[in-house]
Amino acid sequence: MNKTLKIGLIIIGALVALFIAACIVLVLTVDPNDYKPQIAEAVKEQTGRELKFEGDISFNFFPWLGLEVGPMALGNAPGFSPSEMVRIKRAEASIRIMPLLSGDVAVGTVVLDGLTLNLARNKRGVANWDDLAKGGDSGKGEAETATGSETPAKSGQPKSLSVQGVEITNANIVYDDMQAGSKTSVNDLSLVIGEVGDKIRFPFELKFHLMLDNPKVDTRPALTGFARFDQEAGSIEVDDMKFSLLNLELTGLLFARSKDDETSFSAEIKLAQASVRELMKQLGMTPPETSDPKVLENLTADLKVNGSDSEATLESLTVKLDQTLITAEGAVKNFKKPAVTVNVNVDGIDADRYLPPKSGSKAESEAAPAEPASAQSAPAGEPDLSALKDLDIKARLTVGKLKAVNLTITDILAAVTARNGQVTADPVSLKLYDGEYTGRGTLNADRPVAAWTEKGQLKNVQAGPLLKDLTGKEQLTGTANAQYDLTGAGLTPDNIKKSVTGTASFAFTDGAIHGVNVAKMLRDTWNRLKGRPVSADEPAKTDFAELLGSAALTNGHIVNKDLLMKSPLLRVNGQGWADLPRNTTDYTATVTVVGTLEGQDGKSIEELKGLPLPVNVKGSLDAPSISLDIKAMGEALFKGTFKQGAKGIEETLKKGLLGGSGQSGSTGTTTDSKTTDKPVNPLRRLFQ
Repeated sequence: MNKTLKIGLIIIGALVALFIAACIVLVLTVDPNDYKPQIAEAVKEQTGRELKFEGDISFNFFPWLGLEVGPMALGNAPGFSPSEMVRIKRAEASIRIMPLLSGDVAVGTVVLDGLTLNLARNKRGVANWDDLAKGGDSGKGEAETATGSETPAKSGQPKSLSVQGVEITNANIVYDDMQAGSKTSVNDLSLVIGEVGDKIRFPFELKFHLMLDNPKVDTRPALTGFARFDQEAGSIEVDDMKFSLLNLELTGLLFARSKDDETSFSAEIKLAQASVRELMKQLGMTPPETSDPKVLENLTADLKVNGSDSEATLESLTVKLDQTLITAEGAVKNFKKPAVTVNVNVDGIDADRYLPPKSGSKAESEAAPAEPASAQSAPAGEPDLSALKDLDIKARLTVGKLKAVNLTITDILAAVTARNGQVTADPVSLKLYDGEYTGRGTLNADRPVAAWTEKGQLKNVQAGPLLKDLTGKEQLTGTANAQYDLTGAGLTPDNIKKSVTGTASFAFTDGAIHGVNVAKMLRDTWNRLKGRPVSADEPAKTDFAELLGSAALTNGHIVNKDLLMKSPLLRVNGQGWADLPRNTTDYTATVTVVGTLEGQDGKSIEELKGLPLPVNVKGSLDAPSISLDIKAMGEALFKGTFKQGAKGIEETLKKGLLGGSGQSGSTGTTTDSKTTDKPVNPLRRLFQ
C-alpha cells in the first residue's frame, strides 16, 4: 500500500475515533437539563418571551445522534391572549453518525406531538409573530452583509439526503384575525410520512379538522398518496393522490422538476361526482332557487396541465355539469405579462333550467315592493374597465345548442381578442329559427368613457316561431332580414341611449301583423262616419307581402322616412322619429286602400280606394297613444282630396335602399290578392 495513502487512512481513522469519543464524552458528561435556565434567559433577552421547560431534554447516541425534548411552551407577545403562543408535548429528532463521514445525511424519524400554535392579528393589524419575524430579518441582514450575496457553493450540499420518517400528531393551530373579524381553527392535525430517500417511493397522509367562522365551514380535509424524489434529476413525483374537502374528492398525479435554473411541472386531476348545491350549503351559502330543482346536482371534471416557471399549457379540461359537457384547452405565456389563449366548447345547455322560477301568481307579482324612488332615479355608473388594459387574450367559444329565455339557438361561435384595452369580438355567428346571424363588435376601454361599435346581419329568420317562444305570442310572422351598423360611448343604459349613432334596416316578407286588423279598423271607422253599424268580430290579423324600412340614428335620435308595407288590400308608408334619451316618439303611418275592403257580410267600400288614412303614434315610448286621424279622413272624403298612394315612395325606397330599378310585380294601384306567384324577397341583394 502506498505510504502516503496509508498515513491518510490512519489520520481519517483517528479523526473518526476522536469524533466518536467526543460524542460519548458529551452524552456521558453533559446534562442538557443543566442549561435550561441559560436557554430560557437567552430567549427572554432576544424576544422578550418566556420559554418554559416542563420536561427533560435528553440525548440519544450511536448509531443515531438525537435530541428529545419534553413538554415546553413559548409565551405570547404582549397584548395577546392566551398567554402561550406555542406549546409542544414532545419533540424528537436524530441523525445517523456514520453516513456523515462520507458526505451523506441520514435523518431519523422526526416526531412532533401535541403542538399548539396560537396565531393572532389585532385590530390595528399587528401580528403576534411580528417581533419574532423582525428579529429573524435582522439576523438575515447581518449574515448577508458579512457573507455577501454569493450563492452557497454546491460543494456544501450533501451527496444524498434521507429521512426515516415524519410523525406530527395531535397538532392544533388557531388564527384569530381581529382586524378582519374572522377566526380559523385547525385541530387534530396529523401528518405521517414514510421513509424518504433518493428514488424511494414513500407514502404520506395528512388529516385535520378545519373550522372557519366567515364563511361558516366545518370540514375534515384529508390528503393521501405516494411520492418519490429523484435527487439527480431534481424532481418529485406524486401518484395515487387522493384529496377530500367538504363534499369534493380529487384524485390524480403531480410531477415537478427543478434543475439548472429550469423548472417544469405537470398534473392530472380528476374530480369525482359532486353536488354543487351541497357544496354551497357546506360553505354556508344558500343554493339558488332554480326553475328546475334537479340542476346543480351532478358535477365532474378532468384536468391535464403542464408548464414551467414562465408559462403553462392547459392540455385539456373536461367539465360535466348536469347534462352539459364543457371542454377547453389553452395556454398562458410569460407569467410576468401573461398572454392567454383559450378555446371553449359547450355541447348544449338549457340556461332556463338555472334561472329563478317564475312568480307563482299575478297577485304576488303586484304585491312585490317597488324600489325606492331615489334608487330608481339614481343614474348607473360606468363599470371599471381598467383591468382590460393589461389583458392579452385570444379566446374562442363554440356552443352546439343553447336554450335561453325560451329561445333555441344553435351553432354559436364567438371569437374574442383583447389587447391593450382593445376588445374585439369577430366573428360572432349563430343559427336560429331557420335563419342565421353574423356580426362583430369592438370595445375601446383605453379612454375615460369606453367607446364601442356593433355591426350585425340577420338573414331569413322566421319571426313567428321566434316571438312565440320569446313572448308566448306571434305578434309578427314572416321571414325577417335586418342589418345594423352602430357606434356609441359608454356602457350604462343612459349613456348608450345618448350616444348610439349609425344606421339600421329591416325587411319582413310573406307575413302578418297579429293583434290588429287594419282593414276592419278602417271599415268600422268609415261606417261610423256614415252612421252605419260596425262589422262583426274578425280575426285580429293583417297580412302583408312585404314590410320594410330603414333608420338613421344620431346620438339616440332615430329617424325613419321610408317605412313600407304591402298587402293584398293595403299599402302603408310611414315616417317619423323616436328620441331614446327623452323616451318620446312622433310617428305617422299612412294607410292607403288598394283592394276591396270586404267584410264578413260580403259588402265592400270602394269609396276608400286610394284614400290616404294617417295613423298617429305619439307620446312616451313606454306607452304611446295610437290613433286614426278621423278628422283628416273626413276632410279627405268630403273635400275630394284623393291621392295616388304609396307608389312614389315605393319606387324611391327600392332605388335607394335596395339598389333596384324600382320595378316590381305590383304598382300599388291594382288588387294584389289576385297574384298567385310567391313574392320575391326584395332585400335579397342587400343581405347577400
